[in-house]
Amino acid sequence: MNSSTGIKTAIIDDNKECLDSLIDHLHIFPEIEICGYATRYKEARELLMNEKPDLVFLDVEMPGKNGFELLNEMRCKGCDFSVIFYTAYDKYMIQALREAAFDFILKPVKPEELRSAIIRFKKRQAEQNALSTPPSYQATNGLSNIVAMPTNLGLRFVDTNRILLFRSIRGSMLEKSSWEALLTDLTPIKLCINTTAEKITQLMSNGRFLPINQSCIINLNYLCNVEFKSHNCLLLPPFNNIKLTVSRSHMAKLREIYEVF
Repeated sequence: MNSSTGIKTAIIDDNKECLDSLIDHLHIFPEIEICGYATRYKEARELLMNEKPDLVFLDVEMPGKNGFELLNEMRCKGCDFSVIFYTAYDKYMIQALREAAFDFILKPVKPEELRSAIIRFKKRQAEQNALSTPPSYQATNGLSNIVAMPTNLGLRFVDTNRILLFRSIRGSMLEKSSWEALLTDLTPIKLCINTTAEKITQLMSNGRFLPINQSCIINLNYLCNVEFKSHNCLLLPPFNNIKLTVSRSHMAKLREIYEVF
């Protein structure tokens, strides 16, 4: 996805009247950057390969191959874009969902439906950009600190700046709980079965990691605030949707460490 704030957009529709109408509607949105349009399959394929848009408005029925076939071909070629199918026929809605379309809009396009789709796409684009961009404060953390974490497959070498937290998980009621490291790109790394909270804190001996309950150890670089009354623990964006709670005993230790009276 492009890093600019604009949404690079392509339109594929063999109906020139519908295409012109959609272009007029999209001109209302300053964030939409129309990089091109096509009315035929070959033109559409070249447009998508050359322009690499973020978002594609794609009609289903076209001369020759249809929109679903075009989408599958582009994905096989490694093209990565979101698609909004827009068509006059609601019979394609189920297949559009199966193709993981971002949205499905019926012709004639209603301005309120178009606005809703673009607002939701902007929100998702912002969330993805936030996850792929390290927070600015990480630049002040100094040199990387590589640790070797024991997994069932061997040692995994990771920069501690990339570790968001450690958490104890259990796959089912019959399984024994185990620890995993959650990286800042939300990739989990399952640690070996005999890992304990004590071993993790010993491994992370730089004072940057703090237990907040029996099953969670957080990286203080990503801590935003702790609420005394609710015991809720809030991380910095874009990780503020992760729900964490400080236990009563660990809250007391936290108060003691930071001399809160």
